[in-house]
This record gives sequence, structure tokens and C-alpha cells, in this order.
Amino acid sequence: MLNKHAIWFPGQGSQRVGMGKTLSERHPVVKATMEEANEALGMRLDSLMYEGPITELTRTDNAQPAILALGVAMYRVYSREWGYLPAMAAGHSLGEITALTCAGAITFPDALRLVRRRGELMQGAAAAGIGAMAAVNGPSPDVVAKVCLEISAGCTDGSRIVVVSNMNSERQTVISGHKEAVHEASERLSAHGAAVIPLQVSAPFHSPLMAPAAAQFAEVLSRVSFGEMEFPVVSSLTGLPFGNTAEIAGMLERGLTDPVNWPAVLAFQKSIGVAAAVELGPGNVLKRLAPSDALRVFAFDDKEDEAHLVAASRQTDAYSIDLLNRCLAIATCVRNRNWNKAEYEQGVVSPYHGVQQLADRLRETGEQVAEAHVRQALAMLESVFRTKGTSAEEQERRYARLQGEFGLRGLPSVSPADRPYAGSLV
Repeated sequence: MLNKHAIWFPGQGSQRVGMGKTLSERHPVVKATMEEANEALGMRLDSLMYEGPITELTRTDNAQPAILALGVAMYRVYSREWGYLPAMAAGHSLGEITALTCAGAITFPDALRLVRRRGELMQGAAAAGIGAMAAVNGPSPDVVAKVCLEISAGCTDGSRIVVVSNMNSERQTVISGHKEAVHEASERLSAHGAAVIPLQVSAPFHSPLMAPAAAQFAEVLSRVSFGEMEFPVVSSLTGLPFGNTAEIAGMLERGLTDPVNWPAVLAFQKSIGVAAAVELGPGNVLKRLAPSDALRVFAFDDKEDEAHLVAASRQTDAYSIDLLNRCLAIATCVRNRNWNKAEYEQGVVSPYHGVQQLADRLRETGEQVAEAHVRQALAMLESVFRTKGTSAEEQERRYARLQGEFGLRGLPSVSPADRPYAGSLV
């Protein structure tokens, strides 16, 4: 089984005709996911993905739901059929909405309609024809940002804005803004040795020029109900996990105007000891952006990588370290309804750290996960549920899902000896 790892979801631009077709023929869950998407959108999204034409598939309002749908379909194979569980998830721009969907924060039908509308609003901004984008390869993001700032500052009325829109890696930055300003920045950067490639988009995504579309998108987001996340999702704007569901709408609104900072996501991932990732979606653009010396990345859409993931999933023991990580993720995501600091420290923080240290030790030593380890993790969950005031219904649902995800006939019983921190809780 693949050890502690992240899942990544790509953004717009990764679409291609034929995406998901073979997968839907091999996996009933993919076919069912695509039928769910067709129903939610009232269109044959699967036909457009499988047959094109590419001009229609590339339209922003079609590309976004297509990429999200395939990402969710791949996640369902990854989690339900292969039994994997991520330590965290992240997505590049649009991919962040896919990540939130797979984590349970947004329902699949809501997510499809959300990105369809997002695409329409972005398409509307493109219709104005005043914007452009370009990829800059070579200079650091700081150097590119300095050139953009100089050009934008030279025009006081705001009619020549160019900004950094995507920090994809230390060697690749994307700029966005008014056509003339983007052209001027491109010429200056090229003169200093950068390889600049104009992008085939007419809208200045991730720039202040998208503010009107962002304001309209905020209205759409205000009508969406966000749920609890089942594992942490790291924002591609901040490089930090979403703290709670109240943050989601504001962050997704900002996603239209603010720059994507993918290196910040990778830095956070490294800081929590995650050195592997699985890319779920069409293509392998995020795998290609990853530093090859520091990360091991598998792309579902790559045949060799897929074969490796399948083979690894079949080598799992009765209990895997991912089961402990899953318990930790559940403990993190459950809503807290108890603000007594002493109780929270004893009933949540202390047992959580105990299981976290156990998982770290098992990972370092390579020791097999035993039933006693699982009982400790379940005792921790029991304590967290009780302390945080989790309803019996939610507890039952989470235990059932935990059992189903790991193909277990049952969960081991927790004895009083497994609950060293429960005695003095009120």
C-alpha cells in the first residue's frame, strides 16, 4: 500500500478529447459518476468528453465540469476500489474545487453546477477581449513580479495592469492582465533570457481584472451548503489547510482574482512529512511541475503509474498505517462543540498526539500495524467524538465508512485499557 501521501487535482487546460472513455468502460463506478454528472448538468457531458469536438470541450464552461467530473470519478476508483486514503488533498485553481468535493465539503452535483457557472462567468470575462496571459519559464517568481509591478505602476489610471497569476514552480510563472501590459512584460522578460509562451486564453484569469466575475461568483457561492471535510484540503492560494467550512466560499471567490501559489502547497506538504502524491485527473501536468528529487508522484492517467498504484493496493496487510492516518483525519475534521480548554486538551489534543506519534514511529521503523495499534486509534476517535460533542448518528456513519473503506469485516472492540485518557472527562 502506498504510504502517507497527498492527492492532487489539476486545473483548466488539462482537458482532451477521449478523457475518461477507457476508464468508464473498465470501471462501473466511473460510468455511474459520469451518468450522475449528465443528470446534474442536464447535458451529455460524457459524450463531449469522449467524442469532442475539442473546440466545445475547451470552452471554459465545458472544460471545468469535465475536468472536475473525471477527477471525482478517478477519486472514487482510488478510494473505493483501491482502498487508498490521502493524508491531504490540494488542487491547482479549478482543482481546488475538485479536492473539496472529494473531501466531502461540496456535493458532487453542487460542485458540477458551481464550476459550470464559474466557467460561464470566466467565459463572459473573456468575451471582453481585453486580457491575455503568458507562461514565463526561467526567472524566479520574484523577478517576474518585479517586472509586472514596474509596468503596472507606470500607468496610474489602472488601464495597463499585469500581475503574476500562477507560481507553478521556481522556474515557471504565469502572468495575466491587459493585453498591452502582458505583451510589454513578455518583451522585457524575453530580453533578459526568459522563454515566454503566450497562452491560448483571452481572459486574464487570476488577476484584478476578474473582480466583476468574482463578485458574481460570490453570489453563486452564497447559495451552496458546505459540509465537513473528511481529510485536510490545502488552499492553492495560501499553502495552508482550510480551517473550517466558513472559509470556503471566500477562498473560492478569491480564486478568480488572486494568484495560485503551487510551491506553497508543496512546501506545506513537505512540512508534514508527505513525500508522495497521486495526481487524479486528465494528464500529468502537476506531476511534471513537481521537483523530481524531493517528491514521488504518480499520475492516475499514466498507464505505468496506474499499474503501480493497483499493484501496491493489493499488497496491503489486514491493517495498514493508512487506517491510523484515516482516524487522525477524521479527528481533525469533526466539528467541535466543546470550548472547555481543559476537556479539549485531555480528550482531543492528548490522544490525537499519541496516535500521531504512534503512526510516525511505525512509518519510521516499518513495523507492521497490529490490532493493538488500531484499538488505540479507535479509542482516540471515541474520545474525540465524546469531547467534541459529535452526534451518535455521525459517529455511526463515520465508523461505517471507515470499515467500508478498508474492507474490514468489523472494527476491533475498544477495551477500558485502551482508554487511558477517558477517566476524568466530565
